[in-house]
Amino acid sequence: MGVSLGRPWFLLLLIPGALLLLVRQGKQRYPQHSRWLILALRGLIILLLVLALAQPHLVVKVKGRTVVYLLDQSRSVEEDYSSWIGESLRAKDSRDRGAVMGFGRDTSLLKPFSMEQLPALASAVDEEFTDIAKALESAYSLLPGSGGRLVLISDGLENTGDALRAGEMLAAAGIPVDVVAIPANAKEDVAVSNILLPKNTWPGQQVVAEVTVESTVTTKARLTVFMQGDIAWQQQVEISPGVQAFSVPLVVGGQGLQRVRATIDPERDGEVRNNSIDGLTFVQAPPKVLIVEGAAGKGAALAAVFEEAGLETAVTGLAAANLTPVALAGYRGVVLVDVPAYKLDAARLGALETFVRVLGGGLVAVGGRSSFGPGLYEGTLLEDMLPVKMTVEDKEELPGMDMVLVIDRSSSMGGEKINMAKNAAIQALELLKEDDRLGVVTFDMAPRTELQLTSLKNKDAIIDIIAAIGSGGGTSIYPGLAQAVSLFEEGEKVKHIILLSDGQDGSAMSDYEALLNNAADMRISISTIALGEGADLGLMQTLAAKGNGRSYYAKHGQDLPAVFLQETALAGGDWLVEEDFIPSLLHPDALALAGNTPQFHGYVASTAKPLAEVLMSTHRDHPLLSRWQYGLGRTAAFTSDTFGMWSREFLSHPGFASLWLDIINWTVPTGSEADIALESRLEGAGVEISALLGAPLEEGETLTATLVDNEGKTETLELLPTGGGRYGASLEQIAQGVYLIAVTRFNEGKVVSHVQGGFAVPYPAEYSIQNYSGQELLTALAAKTGGRVLKDPAEVFAANKAPSRRLTDITWWLLLAAVLAWPADIALRRLGGLPGPRAKKEAPRPKPPKEEPADETMERLLAAKRRRR
Repeated sequence: MGVSLGRPWFLLLLIPGALLLLVRQGKQRYPQHSRWLILALRGLIILLLVLALAQPHLVVKVKGRTVVYLLDQSRSVEEDYSSWIGESLRAKDSRDRGAVMGFGRDTSLLKPFSMEQLPALASAVDEEFTDIAKALESAYSLLPGSGGRLVLISDGLENTGDALRAGEMLAAAGIPVDVVAIPANAKEDVAVSNILLPKNTWPGQQVVAEVTVESTVTTKARLTVFMQGDIAWQQQVEISPGVQAFSVPLVVGGQGLQRVRATIDPERDGEVRNNSIDGLTFVQAPPKVLIVEGAAGKGAALAAVFEEAGLETAVTGLAAANLTPVALAGYRGVVLVDVPAYKLDAARLGALETFVRVLGGGLVAVGGRSSFGPGLYEGTLLEDMLPVKMTVEDKEELPGMDMVLVIDRSSSMGGEKINMAKNAAIQALELLKEDDRLGVVTFDMAPRTELQLTSLKNKDAIIDIIAAIGSGGGTSIYPGLAQAVSLFEEGEKVKHIILLSDGQDGSAMSDYEALLNNAADMRISISTIALGEGADLGLMQTLAAKGNGRSYYAKHGQDLPAVFLQETALAGGDWLVEEDFIPSLLHPDALALAGNTPQFHGYVASTAKPLAEVLMSTHRDHPLLSRWQYGLGRTAAFTSDTFGMWSREFLSHPGFASLWLDIINWTVPTGSEADIALESRLEGAGVEISALLGAPLEEGETLTATLVDNEGKTETLELLPTGGGRYGASLEQIAQGVYLIAVTRFNEGKVVSHVQGGFAVPYPAEYSIQNYSGQELLTALAAKTGGRVLKDPAEVFAANKAPSRRLTDITWWLLLAAVLAWPADIALRRLGGLPGPRAKKEAPRPKPPKEEPADETMERLLAAKRRRR
């Protein structure tokens, strides 16, 4: 017998306890012997309390070995292991003990330690899920304090719980887990594993339902999709082993929550309980959406998608956009396509912010060279509203920029104009980074390369070259622009041209088409500055529009420095990434692009805000598609484009329309109760319900969710705060079927707001086709706990020859002893200590001499004197 301490570090408390006792001992006024007794008693009380904190256990060696067998009785296991367990138990010694526990979603004790004979191991558990973690925890509670081992007999196909986390707990307790791997059931099976639908739709909308089918065989089948019980689509399909996705076109009808069921009827199949699955979509009145284009035509692709889906869509240019509170109230969502913030005045930005935050509208920002960072969103209300911030944390790793200045040096540019142009170019150098490169081309009737693309490490030499530029003859823009395009090389850097001219060009616009197409293929953007009233303003604006750049008009030469500085800042060297990449899909709402994810060729770098959801990310881990809640509304940011500059493959991808309809469906409010955003997520055998509120609950307010099942039975849950404006609740177990959810916000019993939704629970996970092996999990569990992978039943009791230990917790006994000692301490102090030892008996004092009369005394003295004579 011995003692084991679970938390031995608490013994350090004895040091300050002893010091406290010694200090107080010196202040006591009791007799010496009483002081030492009180000190000992108080020391005992402190010792008992500290030992209790240290989790003391009496350790008793147990003769024999203790084993708990865990038998997987879920649906995925068909083989009977009763004889295996029986043979193993027959190999134990008389002092050994064995118990058997069956498990599925829950556990059942089939044979206790006290039962000698192995009974029939009939299943008494919920067989539709496999929770190995719960089984391990339940078996651990049967073991005698410390020691013993567990034997897990399973196929390892857990579908709820976390067995490895439970294994960490057992490893810490010194309990090994031996595993017996049951081979996976390899029957013929075809299953519908998923149906993906837009969460919100409107009557007449054309949607695509993505139906996923899994199979272990090659066969033919009839795939049918029902809407509200009626056949909406049916087709004969060829089924191959593995996973296949079928895109099913549907036209939505009805109102409210609509049930969509996908069913497969294969020629070869060994399990019919996984042949159908349900999905839900909420049908509501179609929203009205406003698309604001930064340049004409940039919103055309999105407008076509929205209109084909039945949305009422308005498209407007930035200059004509009526962004007032009254005008915006007529829309449910606004999409900004490559719109620069510097072209939106404070009044229009304020109206957009009110539209989202107060009115619950939706806002989506789409990228381009004039959006996000290059569009000067930083520090504006646009940045406040969006789920991304313009600060790029790894800006040094961005590819940088190659810029070529194309400057008109014709005779009309002589004097002040050319000097102002040179000064403006020199000032713009200060905005470029050292690893950027700059080139300079000048032109009159012929082009001249003043500076090849050169890094800015020696700015003084570049300034000298620019300062030496002089004026010449006539004006011919095309050759100068063509010369500038030819300076660029293939590479990852942002490529940009700034063209400055004050004159007319004799070339027709058709002459520029091939040049502009070549520039686009090389990812070169072109911005133009028209100087003075004689400039070809129409040509310059067209070149900028077709070159994916910006167009400026400077009336006087002194305006050039400000224009050059602005354009250099907007050119995007600190934000634009023009590289080929395939995005990572991080969220189920981005799965419309799964399977054949398109390649992108560029985006605007940004950083996701802490509370934002990132659905897609780039190869540099910057957000590509993100979203979040802003006030009562929702906003999303897509940092690539939707007009073909960086997104050619994306525009032609089958999932382009589905993804953008999903973005709009999520962003625009689903009804009048836009302050509650309802979400549900299946988790293992249960469901988690979450509601995101535009404004948090106030004192006296509550939030409830009522679930209604197929039979009309209801269950009401209170939603509690989970952080970030979200409120949630969960059910650990929920049956297969379609459920309606009604979330209601109450203020002292009165309804404040209300929203409805729903979710579908598929067939139990035990009927799913398992496309993975549980052997890996079982092996990892054995390794983590120091267990073995067993084959022979006799191996179970062949290990662990040393006797196991039984731990008995004595914490409460120590606390009881401390409590009983406490009154004794109080009594000693109240009585002033114990009485001391009895004193010795004192000897009687001698009696004083008896006084005699004075004359008798004199007589005796005289007699004595006579005798001496």
